[in-house]
Amino acid sequence: MDEGTEPAIDKRANVNSDERTNLSSPRSEYPFQKRTLNWVDLVTVLGGIVGIYIILALGTVWLMDRWPNERVLMYLNAFLTQLSFALLIWLLKAIRHWHWSDFGWRSVSFRKIFLNILGIYGVTWVINISYALFLYKQGMTPPTTDVYTKLLGQSSGLSLLLNLVLAGVLAPVIEETLFRGLIFGSLRTYCGKWTAAVISAAIFSGLHFQAYGFFPRFILGIVLVYLFDKYKSLYPSVALHSLNNIVATLLASKLVG
Repeated sequence: MDEGTEPAIDKRANVNSDERTNLSSPRSEYPFQKRTLNWVDLVTVLGGIVGIYIILALGTVWLMDRWPNERVLMYLNAFLTQLSFALLIWLLKAIRHWHWSDFGWRSVSFRKIFLNILGIYGVTWVINISYALFLYKQGMTPPTTDVYTKLLGQSSGLSLLLNLVLAGVLAPVIEETLFRGLIFGSLRTYCGKWTAAVISAAIFSGLHFQAYGFFPRFILGIVLVYLFDKYKSLYPSVALHSLNNIVATLLASKLVG
């Protein structure tokens, strides 16, 4: 080697080991969201979500025969569901060495999104009211035995506080990370934005296991995808999800009270 000549440097040696493991993975169109799940991992996550629901449902039924306090068991099931989803997200983050930005958590100006969120929320209300009126004319009403009706219909101070924490805080943060950030974020790599939006919204609504409310939740899922896609951040979709749940919780408690 001639004196003064710089040795050739293999640029591949400078590639972060975590990045090398993801070179074969599908790449997201979002610059901040650098990693997405492959098909095998995506199906595994979906299987894990279904498994969580089945295990907790069977556990709740088993406990009902031994501890017939339905209200406590419903809250236990609801909080354990969200806790299990959070654990699933945390395990994936830890195993893959992902950052929160890889799930879609990216700062955005609140002033920039506030009016848009309110406008979109108004549109969803028009759709929901129209849907409810249509079902009412068909002689259909929400089933009184539905889990969500029973939970949100609790009007005591403690029940209302638990409902607000569960529906207004935990569910929006955890479910948006899981269904919009992870599932939609991965699906769009394979089947395009709007096909992924429809599939992820259907999964989101279907996993609530409530036939009467499938369509409103499906529309909500589409709208939440729209916000996530528009602002490239989960904060707007979390804000709308939280607003929707808090209003629904307060209205349900007032109707019962």
